[in-house]
Amino acid sequence: MHVFRSGKNAAPFEEAVTMRSHGRIPRRPILGTVAALGAGLLPGCTSGAVDKRTASAAGAGSKTGSAVLKVWLLGTGGPELSTERQGMSTLIEAGGQRLLFDVGRGATQNMYESRISPKDVTKVFLTHLHNDHYEDLPALWLTPWFLLGRKERLQVWGPAGTAGMVEGMRAMYAHDVEHRSNDLFKKDDLKVRVHDVRAGVVYDEGGVKVTAFTVEHKEGNPAYGYRLDYAGRSVLLSGDTTYDPHVVEHGMGVDVLIHNVIAFNKKLTVSGDRKAIEAKLTTPEQAARVFSKTRPRLAVYSHIAKKHLHGKEGDEQIVRRTRKAGYDGRLQMGQDRMTIEIGDEVTVKPPASTADLPELDGPDVRL
Repeated sequence: MHVFRSGKNAAPFEEAVTMRSHGRIPRRPILGTVAALGAGLLPGCTSGAVDKRTASAAGAGSKTGSAVLKVWLLGTGGPELSTERQGMSTLIEAGGQRLLFDVGRGATQNMYESRISPKDVTKVFLTHLHNDHYEDLPALWLTPWFLLGRKERLQVWGPAGTAGMVEGMRAMYAHDVEHRSNDLFKKDDLKVRVHDVRAGVVYDEGGVKVTAFTVEHKEGNPAYGYRLDYAGRSVLLSGDTTYDPHVVEHGMGVDVLIHNVIAFNKKLTVSGDRKAIEAKLTTPEQAARVFSKTRPRLAVYSHIAKKHLHGKEGDEQIVRRTRKAGYDGRLQMGQDRMTIEIGDEVTVKPPASTADLPELDGPDVRL
């Protein structure tokens, strides 16, 4: 794997790691920043034997050529509060459409910092109704309306109970809506169309197809994972789940598989004090089984829930446990605002620099 830095004045970690669709790379030791990339702890991918569809890396200035899908890991954390990871949220662009999967805390801010106007994101898919997966929905609903002049109404796909949640959101912000509305900001533009999700195809427009499937998340049920297909490329999001055969069934041969993970330190694991929490999410060992069976071109951890495994060391432990459990393919520890471009190549890029990002204070600002 070759990694090229993009020049003296590049922002930190402006590498782009590209996996081409032919050849294999043997595992081998690497040094310095490249070693950190190889561990999956800096923007990039882990080293390891890979599927025949996956091979080498290209420089940060290279083009992905036939990129078909683009994925933004807007938020990669669980409910834990962290300076590094915001709440769960993933944005996928396909065929000129932008679809948002979950909208955890900080999602709207991270869109902006990724140079995406929240005004342009109006299609939201919820995996389940735990608060850490939709607590930034009010910000996405209201702020682009009165600040950026959004006219297109929000659409939300979600499990049973989503319509009631949206009604409750409207009630909570009723004063705000009533007093902000005027001839320019019309209340009708805040109407939300809710789509009830059941297993099967839930969205099929402009060649973009989204398929929902049930997963097991204990008290979070009904819970769903989603698979998005467009132009022969695919992304699967497990949602919050323990090991579930439906993830394997729908994830066979996908380009990118984004999976939740939970890990405790040794003391908590031995004590069993939080076994009930572990039982509703996926351990690194369980995820290794999923990845080994589905063989994605790139496996990605997001909704990374760590208990007493703080910082880089915690991430490293998750990677080590996944490897020890037998998964030898490409593996990426998700980082907030990291992007993944999918085509004949799969390219992982670090978060865009915000050094020259203008303040988003009105609809005429160009990001």
